Amino acid sequence: MRVLHVHWTARPVTGGVEAHLGAVVHQLGALPCAVGAVAGTRESPGVAYEAALDLQVPAADAEVSALVSRCAGADLVHWHNPQWHKPTVVSAVVSALQDRGWRGRFVFDLHNIDEQPAHWEFLARLPGRLVAHSPFVAEEARGRLGGREVAVLPLALPLREEPYTLPCRDRTVVLQPTRMTRWKGSHLSLEAVLTLLEEGADLHFAHAGTRHLIWPPGIPETLLERARDWREKGRVHFVHYTPEQSWAAIRQSDIVLHPTIDRGAHGEPFSLSVAQAVVCGRQVIASDSGHLPRILGGYSAGRIVPAGDLRALTDALREAVRKPLVGQSARDLSLARELREGLATAGAAHLRFYGSLSRS
Repeated sequence: MRVLHVHWTARPVTGGVEAHLGAVVHQLGALPCAVGAVAGTRESPGVAYEAALDLQVPAADAEVSALVSRCAGADLVHWHNPQWHKPTVVSAVVSALQDRGWRGRFVFDLHNIDEQPAHWEFLARLPGRLVAHSPFVAEEARGRLGGREVAVLPLALPLREEPYTLPCRDRTVVLQPTRMTRWKGSHLSLEAVLTLLEEGADLHFAHAGTRHLIWPPGIPETLLERARDWREKGRVHFVHYTPEQSWAAIRQSDIVLHPTIDRGAHGEPFSLSVAQAVVCGRQVIASDSGHLPRILGGYSAGRIVPAGDLRALTDALREAVRKPLVGQSARDLSLARELREGLATAGAAHLRFYGSLSRS
């Protein structure tokens, strides 16, 4: 079986589709199939550049044709988040392959969803199977697409670790391991930490995911100005590390923050970094957005706060700093093993799913 993964971006960032894409393609490469990946970003390790997918420029007809030709060489095209960008490109590729009599299969992957009717109308017209990576996303999609079948597949993450050292020493280390963006609540975490620092809390704060951003983070300039003094004092750090380095970074932290601000369909779809934090036995403070309450259900070191509630986040962080984690329960260890196993075997789960399509 020849499998082609298609996504808009593929630079090595913290978490997200890009981290999963690199890991699942690597895992599939060790299994009995031929796998490749294309994206609209250059300098993406192991992923070929296709100009039609580049979000920075309009797609020319010749570029769309080149993407069609590449897809035509696959038995299965797995397209990630097709509804978010360039719908004319997606539609043109699908139509061209159908016109050619292509006998392969489409899989359309819903990593992130929202409330926009146009996105759901577009997804309803796509031919092929829909997949998600959490019951939260799958249930939302089924409800908005008239009960259409949506399979749930595990996310992948590299388990091969590379060394990394956070620029933090001798104090409680608070880490937000997501890319820096308002949707992930980066502004809330920064403001909560600054409040505690101004109260005299003995902590460091590091925020990952500050490079390879396609869109501006959306952090208010007044908040960044307020953080500048603490950055100069070496207590607030904006860092970047690769998915392979993320394990080392999370293990060096004491408290992990993940306060995604949206409820509704645009809530947190899964969170690889929260899964990592549980695997590493860290304290976690997350919002009640999307899948986050489910992934932390039963985890004794997890705290859930209302999405967008700065005061609740600040209070929970203050409490976590005052009361360090002491040991893990048997349930914590079981959940950690379950999550790690899912990350490690996602490629095999994907291949089994692909095989079921070829037999149907």
